[in-house]
Amino acid sequence: MIEELGKRKTKSLSYLLIDITTLEVNTMVVEQVTGNQFIPWEVYRDVYPISKQYLESRGVYPALRDRYLSLRKQLEIEYCLLLVEHDPTAIKDCPILTDRTVNLDLVETKLPNPFNTGDRPTENSKIQSIFKQQNFLNSLEKIGQLKLTLDLQNQALKKNQTLAVNDIIYAQTVIKLNGEIINRFHHQLFEHEHKDLILKIHQEEIVAGSAQWHKLLETALSSTFAQPTLSTGDFP
Repeated sequence: MIEELGKRKTKSLSYLLIDITTLEVNTMVVEQVTGNQFIPWEVYRDVYPISKQYLESRGVYPALRDRYLSLRKQLEIEYCLLLVEHDPTAIKDCPILTDRTVNLDLVETKLPNPFNTGDRPTENSKIQSIFKQQNFLNSLEKIGQLKLTLDLQNQALKKNQTLAVNDIIYAQTVIKLNGEIINRFHHQLFEHEHKDLILKIHQEEIVAGSAQWHKLLETALSSTFAQPTLSTGDFP
């Protein structure tokens, strides 16, 4: 029992270390604050069918379609990385990892199909198994957040037929463990009437986020060095 608890703790620390090597702070202005919960199955189900034909049939605003396709491509990449991690020879069947220009519509997806009614138990089992992989789950949650932002923008654009001024990430700062700092600012920020306030809030969040990040790193590293090994879990 004690050994099993130790393994679980080691696995949790491994996931934590992988996930906190980068601090990312995003600042947005939104029409409303939603209380959406992250439900892996719903995000996976909603992102899986995205394609050029799908977006066109749903009437998604043309200016946003490439960004939706980018989310679908990221989901495919994350799954292929899992496959290769557990079987390096699988890379020969994952062109999306070796060719950055690959067209998703022209390659066969490796993702389990949540809509496959003919073999639903098998496909569902595969999907549930990847939900146990913390790295994949973290990426899926971020993809879900970005899709929600795009959905809100799409709704606004379809109503007004003009570029939405809300639900945009105006400022983004990424701080990496190696000291690299990346700042990105949406061009509309510099025309926003509350530009100074948005930048002030963003800077305050960077300071607060950095302090919390450093504490997490200290805790994770001190705990990890006390562990004999790190485990990344099983993937059937």
